[in-house]
Amino acid sequence: MSLICVRQITCPSVTIHKQELETIREYIKRSLEEFHIAGTALAVIKDDDVIFQDGFGVRDIEQGLPVTQDTLFAIGSSTKAFTTMAIGMLVDDGKLNWDEPVVSYLPEFKLHDKYASENATLRDLATHRVGLPRHDLVWYKARLSGEEIINRLSHLAFSKPFRTTFQYQNMMYLTLGYIVEKITGQSWETFVKERILEPLGMKRTNFSVDESQRDHDFSKPYKVVNQEIEETAFANIDTIGPAGSMNSSVTEMAQWVRLHLGKGTFRSSSLISENNITQMHNPQISIGPSQDERILFPSYALGWFTEVYRGHHIVHHGGNIDGFTSIVAMVPKENIGIVVLTNQENSVLPKAAAYTIFDKLLGLPTVNWNTLMKGELDKLIASMREGAGQSKMDRALNAKPSHDQSAYAGEFKHPAYGTITIAEEDNQLYVHYHAFAEPLQLEHFHYDVFSFTFGESILTQEFKVQFYSDLRGKINRLAIQFEKMLEPIEFVRKAASNPPNLDIWKKYIGEYDLAGQSALVELRGGKALTVTVPGQPMFELVPISHDEFEIKGLSGYGIQFVLDGNSVCSEARFKQPNGTFVLKRSERSGDENN
Repeated sequence: MSLICVRQITCPSVTIHKQELETIREYIKRSLEEFHIAGTALAVIKDDDVIFQDGFGVRDIEQGLPVTQDTLFAIGSSTKAFTTMAIGMLVDDGKLNWDEPVVSYLPEFKLHDKYASENATLRDLATHRVGLPRHDLVWYKARLSGEEIINRLSHLAFSKPFRTTFQYQNMMYLTLGYIVEKITGQSWETFVKERILEPLGMKRTNFSVDESQRDHDFSKPYKVVNQEIEETAFANIDTIGPAGSMNSSVTEMAQWVRLHLGKGTFRSSSLISENNITQMHNPQISIGPSQDERILFPSYALGWFTEVYRGHHIVHHGGNIDGFTSIVAMVPKENIGIVVLTNQENSVLPKAAAYTIFDKLLGLPTVNWNTLMKGELDKLIASMREGAGQSKMDRALNAKPSHDQSAYAGEFKHPAYGTITIAEEDNQLYVHYHAFAEPLQLEHFHYDVFSFTFGESILTQEFKVQFYSDLRGKINRLAIQFEKMLEPIEFVRKAASNPPNLDIWKKYIGEYDLAGQSALVELRGGKALTVTVPGQPMFELVPISHDEFEIKGLSGYGIQFVLDGNSVCSEARFKQPNGTFVLKRSERSGDENN
């Protein structure tokens, strides 16, 4: 069911007729077919009135359920403005200051760059200018708490100097939400619900796709594969909530837009100061030159993108998450707002629709934004394919790996990105990682480089995996370029986690001759082998296999025990960077322990 204002709406520079609103309806219907979209919903706000509100297409293809003006969609990063609104409210309350260092409120906050750690303010985090690139695979689908993710920030490299460059960064918004919790004693979700959603009457807006699916009217997520619409899985990103986990309908998002167009006042009630609304909408950092001459001075404010579009100040923010794309856009001076929610990931419709409708309402010359946006997406896809093609050209043919396939299997860990597992299954290697819904096949590329592909929709990514060996010739680490702005991220092989084979280990206990000195191997606490050399501290032996151990704390050093045909340990091979040395085991040790 639609809501259309039947009267003519006039202001000094804008006149809107019912007929123009009907052309919008027809445009949306055509666009669903053009972009292979299952469903979308649209709301248009003018002068504190919702003049158009409707759903199009279906929210569930299998059951043929229609999209309504009340259908819940994931809004993705359009969530960010709710987080800056929460911060702004606490600034009004005198509990926070946009320009106070984060460590004043969160002493444990630590980045890779010491100066940035000590001086980054709430404004720096909100404007994506701390120096960190996205590093999204740290958090995407990871089973981590917000606190755990924040504690990993210090292990993430910067790609730009502090405060010099706009670089979109979701974990900085997680940190802002965490600060809300620290200051108020409430969760970010509870604060937003009580201070923003409830006063606006946004009763069904929620913070998790799990909650959305319990609602009577929600949309399923979809993607396009080979020009066909396919259902995809919901992405639970509750952990990164303040950056993008909210779900809403155009009915309720229209009230959110009314609050912004009302400069912080909704139905005669002031929820936030006009000063903070102004700061949220005004440019804080330049993004860089626009590729479109109609768009000037693209910038980021506080939770919003801003620009001058054909002479009009535009404020907007999109959202894209598995199965959904959204946009919330406003022309504050003309009191115009638009909300477009779509159940297709990586869709260009929301942005194309926003500009198309702005052109109509502002009386601007017509531009075919559908064609322009589709052209931009096609260029991106072509560029990615070209890159993949160039990669294949760089391949060294018939360059075999240096190890047997099984040598590459294992668990590899990075202090921020977590654990990536290379598993050998059915004579094939697979990559297991939290960001991937299922194991991905690892194909040999050349030498010790392998590759895998992530994603099946219109945008797919190919990743190269470079394996490295230590001085003993063992595969001990791998590197993947998970962040394109930096060198490949290095993961170090984890020590074997199998329980100790004490019956075997007891055979290794004893004294070994090391250049006339006695090296003593002992079993401590019934669970760890140790080695002690006179004049040296005791070192723990970390198992690599049943007979080979690394010396903990000494990179490149290890011991391999040798059993004879009678399963008696007669010697140990001491491996270090400058060679391997044989240590004979004393006969007395053998008598006592075997």
